[in-house]
Amino acid sequence: MIRAVLFDMDGVLFDTETLGFQAMSRIASELGRPIDKAFYLTTLGVPDADCKRIYLAALGEDFPYDLAVDRFRSYFSEYSRTRSLPRKEGLGECLAGLKKRNIKIALATSTVRALVNDYFAAMPDIGRYFDALVCGGEVPNGKPAPDIYTAAARAVGCKPGECLGVEDSFYGVQSIRTSGARSVMIPDLLPFEPRFQPYVDDCLPDLSGICPLIDRLNGWAQG
Repeated sequence: MIRAVLFDMDGVLFDTETLGFQAMSRIASELGRPIDKAFYLTTLGVPDADCKRIYLAALGEDFPYDLAVDRFRSYFSEYSRTRSLPRKEGLGECLAGLKKRNIKIALATSTVRALVNDYFAAMPDIGRYFDALVCGGEVPNGKPAPDIYTAAARAVGCKPGECLGVEDSFYGVQSIRTSGARSVMIPDLLPFEPRFQPYVDDCLPDLSGICPLIDRLNGWAQG
């Protein structure tokens, strides 16, 4: 029985991955180290400490990564204050449908809480659906370790095996799988590839497929 859904945020709830590449590409160029999209894709869903190692290995140990991240977060914080983040297809329908079914909803994101709070403050119609938030730096080990998904399950009073996790990144689906939750991938910038197969139970085109999937798994009439 699925009792809760645990969502990643960037690329799953909000269409921020393309915005993120545009922002970081500009910031890195301003700091004298241009990056391309192929490189940026290797950083998706990666905890900050690991992401820093990737950047320094590729751009040099003297690359001011912390400064770049500060500018990146400031960009998104300002963006969320002046306009709504683009929402992924089916988001509102999905969250409303889960509440109708009495399914708990938690966030399990590598993004820091301050930025998450900015996003949800700007979109109270979305934030109000969430029963718990677990954010970057709040668990001992980031994705692909299971910590953030086990913490999110615990935060809504469920065992991981009673939860469905939703991700768009390789590290993310590994994190769900090792936590013991059911793993769902909704591809964003990264397509579903053979390397994802061992870590994904269901691959859906968009969020509108979440409620019908839960209906099927729980043996409920479609509705």
